[in-house]
Amino acid sequence: MNLELSQVGDGVFATNRAAMQAEVADVIVFDMDGVLINVHGSYPVVICQTVTAFLHELGFSGQELAVTPEETAYFKAAGGFNSDWALSQGLALVFLVKSVMAGSRELAGLRHLAPSFLSLSRAVAQQGGGLDGLCRTLQGLVDENDFREIRGWWDRHRISQLAMEYYAGDEMLDVFGVPNETVKGLGLMHQEHALISREELLKAPFRYGLYTGRNYGEAQMAMRASGLEGIWTREAMMTEDRGVHKPDPAGLVNIAQALSPRLMIYVGDNLDDWQAAARYEAERSLDDPPCLFCGMLGGSPGPLAYALFQERGVDLMAHSVSQLLNWLTRRRERTA
Repeated sequence: MNLELSQVGDGVFATNRAAMQAEVADVIVFDMDGVLINVHGSYPVVICQTVTAFLHELGFSGQELAVTPEETAYFKAAGGFNSDWALSQGLALVFLVKSVMAGSRELAGLRHLAPSFLSLSRAVAQQGGGLDGLCRTLQGLVDENDFREIRGWWDRHRISQLAMEYYAGDEMLDVFGVPNETVKGLGLMHQEHALISREELLKAPFRYGLYTGRNYGEAQMAMRASGLEGIWTREAMMTEDRGVHKPDPAGLVNIAQALSPRLMIYVGDNLDDWQAAARYEAERSLDDPPCLFCGMLGGSPGPLAYALFQERGVDLMAHSVSQLLNWLTRRRERTA
């Protein structure tokens, strides 16, 4: 059977097997960022502002951003960085290591000091991705005593605090349950907007789950701001504060138990999403419903997404949720 992706509809690509299986799909589980919500003006910018502000607090100099939103996509493509707070921590560590290598705390020079962000991201992917992979990569660039000293400067809690403040601003208490101390005014979350309307979701003949790296407060705030309230039941929402983190397939297991689908499709925009679905399929029993994965193009890995998903042999890819729903609805109608 042909497992190569081919275009099956407007903006939708599928293998022959996935196209046939999709006819019985009755539950669609969404990631949030890059799938339902356009976050190009929020989280990537939060990362850049956070890293720069933290380094300035440590005495680094320079007016430019330490890292650009485009450069954050390299690390998203490496996998393991579903958490933007973890990526902020990792990029701050990159500069701390480079500052020891160069004997300088001038941001402009350190930005261009080898290894480049692109080279580092590729090395991180080879190390298994994520913050652990980045730490292993960076540890080899300096001696053991220097790396131990660097970790003493690396205040991960402070970095996360700054990231939350840049994201939520004066609404931080409502979103994260703690007050903002440094960043005042409107948070960058107000730069977000929905990629699909509530009406489009409700008119399609599917039930929905949500598996996101946001906590419940973040997710609810984004839904209210983008008009997507009332789509998901609490039982079908897996948020970070429920103790399950991607790529753990337990999030999909819990949603399947809540909704009892015949077949579900998980729609995500990065490799952590794909890995969660792949692990679910590999570990599920014969009594558990099958799960296809749809890679959403245009999300956090940017233009690298198509090649990344294709290399991993995904079942489906789509340019938008609207196009995916239209195609799936037509498949169901044809079967009926």
